[in-house]
Amino acid sequence: MDNLNSTVEFGRSLRSKFLIEDDFIPLNNGSFGAYPKVIREALNSYRERFESNPDLWIRRNLGIELVKARDAIAEFVNADANDVVFVLNSTTGINAVLKSIIYESGDKIIYFSTSHNAVKNSLQFVRDRIYDKLELLKIEVNYPISDEELISKIIGIIQEEHQKPNSRIKLAVVDAISSVPGAILPLKQILSILRQHNILSVVDGAQSVGQIPLDLKDLDPDYFVTSCHKWLYCAYSVAILYVPERNKKNLRPPVTSVYYDIGFTQEFSWVGAQDYSPYLTVIPALEFRRAIGGEEKIHTYCHDLAVKGGKLIASILGTEIMGPEYIIPNMVNIRLPVDVSNERISVEVLNNLLFEKYHCYVLPYKHNGYWYIRASAQIYTDLSDFENVGKILKEICESFNKMVK
Repeated sequence: MDNLNSTVEFGRSLRSKFLIEDDFIPLNNGSFGAYPKVIREALNSYRERFESNPDLWIRRNLGIELVKARDAIAEFVNADANDVVFVLNSTTGINAVLKSIIYESGDKIIYFSTSHNAVKNSLQFVRDRIYDKLELLKIEVNYPISDEELISKIIGIIQEEHQKPNSRIKLAVVDAISSVPGAILPLKQILSILRQHNILSVVDGAQSVGQIPLDLKDLDPDYFVTSCHKWLYCAYSVAILYVPERNKKNLRPPVTSVYYDIGFTQEFSWVGAQDYSPYLTVIPALEFRRAIGGEEKIHTYCHDLAVKGGKLIASILGTEIMGPEYIIPNMVNIRLPVDVSNERISVEVLNNLLFEKYHCYVLPYKHNGYWYIRASAQIYTDLSDFENVGKILKEICESFNKMVK
């Protein structure tokens, strides 16, 4: 594949294999991902087959190719292929689950304050439009926090609710890796606790596949979604929804279409006249990963770069990375040395500066009384990118601090 092999060196020298602008510093893979040129070539090839003979492609060949792609990604995450379907993105998968579950009076849903806004909005929609007797229980998660403290919070709210009459926690929506802050959660422990209390688990694993190893048979969640276009190098927009056999009854895609009620994989395979070509890039994406050295090499490089790069930015800023260190995947959170009460600073202002003046991007956000940035490491970035962004952030923060003085 494009003459790549396991001797490929990661870093800025690999930028030529991707479509990213040469003079842009991309430290935000966690939001939208990026795919290499070989994936664009594969995507265009599938689209040409579609457009050259739509009837042949849609009525026969597309289904054959989708099965191959589904088999490949199922094997990658260690799941039975019949338990995996493609969806446009993780939000689509979460909506399919939340809007298909049947709720009863007294049911409650646990979620975290760090859940993605799309998930929070989906929960609110279910609460407001589908079942107004449903209650949403938010668990406040403020970093730095240890796994033990987080587990204690979950157990505490479960025990508290069990003491109330006519109260039942129906399900819990949890992250594998939270988006903001970007942090690994003790998912296996959380799922075990939920099973012990007969609480359904809905896992938002949008950031997980391609960033951390996944074994869905071992984790055994009730529902799991993950986006393949973020860290796996698939084209936009590709995600998978995993549902074990025990939970497939009544589960429906958000769009009802021609295969209604004839089976899980079939019903999700066609939800309207859309371009399904991105789903098929799963196979060339996995081939690309093998060609450049495989999963361990990718994970080791990106994780080590995130930790080293985060510490380098923190040293330049005179602050610290968000810890403990074991929560760091390929994304790292660094505190900015600015006062959160400074009204001159906003996400919009910071975004405009990063894009227009400095031609780089890291994700700025507020958390637990501080401004942070989330920086993503990738195989096409290196320590010099983190150093340059650290200097840029220092200049920006110093300018805001001077304004206050």
